[in-house]
Amino acid sequence: MAGEPILIVDDTPVNLKLTRILLVNEGYRVLTAGSAEEALELLRSYHPRLILADIQLPGMDGLELTRLIKQDERTRDIAVVALTAFAMKGDEQKAIDAGCDGYITKPIDTRTLGERIRQVLTRRAELETPAVSSPAEQEAVPAVELKALRRRFLLEGQEKARQLLLDLDEAFDPKDAARSVHQWVGTGGLLGYGALARLAREVETLLLERPVDAAQVRESLTNLLLAFSTPREAHGTPIPDAAVQAIRGKCVAIAGLPAHETQRLCVALERAEARAVFFELAGPPDMAALEKCDLVVAYVGPGSGNPVWLEGSDTAAGLPTVLVGSRDNLLALDPAVQAKALDFLMDSWQPEEALVRLSLAIQHSAPRKPQPAPRMAGGGRIRVLVADDDSTVLALVRTALVNFGMECQMADDGPKALDAVRRWRPQAAILDVNMPGMDGYEVLAAMRAESLPVRVILLTARQQESDIVRGFTLGADDYVVKPFSPLELVARLKRLILR
Repeated sequence: MAGEPILIVDDTPVNLKLTRILLVNEGYRVLTAGSAEEALELLRSYHPRLILADIQLPGMDGLELTRLIKQDERTRDIAVVALTAFAMKGDEQKAIDAGCDGYITKPIDTRTLGERIRQVLTRRAELETPAVSSPAEQEAVPAVELKALRRRFLLEGQEKARQLLLDLDEAFDPKDAARSVHQWVGTGGLLGYGALARLAREVETLLLERPVDAAQVRESLTNLLLAFSTPREAHGTPIPDAAVQAIRGKCVAIAGLPAHETQRLCVALERAEARAVFFELAGPPDMAALEKCDLVVAYVGPGSGNPVWLEGSDTAAGLPTVLVGSRDNLLALDPAVQAKALDFLMDSWQPEEALVRLSLAIQHSAPRKPQPAPRMAGGGRIRVLVADDDSTVLALVRTALVNFGMECQMADDGPKALDAVRRWRPQAAILDVNMPGMDGYEVLAAMRAESLPVRVILLTARQQESDIVRGFTLGADDYVVKPFSPLELVARLKRLILR
């Protein structure tokens, strides 16, 4: 069974590292996750033969994770082995009842772990038979009921998150708020909203810190409200065919990314049949190896300054370059260095987004026809038009832009947006793809036909070819996928204006 893919789920870094080393030494291909929610995110694009999962996990525990895996027809064939440090009477039966295929007690016997994993995989291989229809009684939740549960969860979450944001300015009880948010961590994961569950976990962590950082809580709650308002597809986002074709067979240089981000990116590249070559950030790159690559993905950490990968008159080896890092670190770079990167991957990016942005960087590495440079308004303030028929999105984006000293006008349909651009002459426009009257594409096409000097960011609910590639063809400057961080939107906007 050597070479089989395995996923380890454990929230203790030392255990995670040790177990990974043991299994890699046995010849397995291993990925790791620090929580059940992170594991579910990986399973959207990664299909291991076996999952080794700790029962005691933060948020959703290992048994809940196992039940969810075994209830999903796409993942129920994956073998799950439970790990526990608390071998109490009845625990093994609980693991079996949850659907586990094996049970191992910590501390792990390093001499026998490989053999025990082989036994489970061999037993599963012997039991596998051609797929047959599952009995009705084995279905987890009827599709109609599951859809109703998801809708109720999202609507109630919107209302509660909005109320928590209002309470921040008045009487606010962090402990009570943390209890509400904690429920979303487990429920979001069970209903298939892994990204939303992860955002809820971030908010819960901030609420439990002392003293509470109100500014950070406000930002994270805003992101969470947007996630409730515009959730991504519950069961994964398909990769656009255009993105796959653009990156298939390409060699991507990965420079200095943290281990967890490298792991996510490699899973995405494997789906697109591309390969990765790894480089250290310290010192100049190995040019002989780099010349064999088609694209560079370089990490920008705290205090990176001007990365050697972007120094000089051009990017490394003249390759299109995408920078990865937090928005604070990326925007701390010298504007001249920022301008050399074709794109950014900021904060909690998704694997599908990475593939789309990398493919666009490859396709658009040749210089594009520049749009007329927008002129600043009197007093140097940036003027931005925001067009979206969702009042929640309009309010959240407007608040973020005003907080950064920008002037803002709103429009809730396409014709109003185009009229405002003609009359008000903003430096930038943020256009939702789906608007009544005229959609975002039609507004964009009209603006470019009239040579209006406006930078344009498209808001889209999906990473689909029709939403992204078409937008760039019509002359869009950037795009953001819902749900999004308002601060990432501001960061991308400022970069466009200052370019």
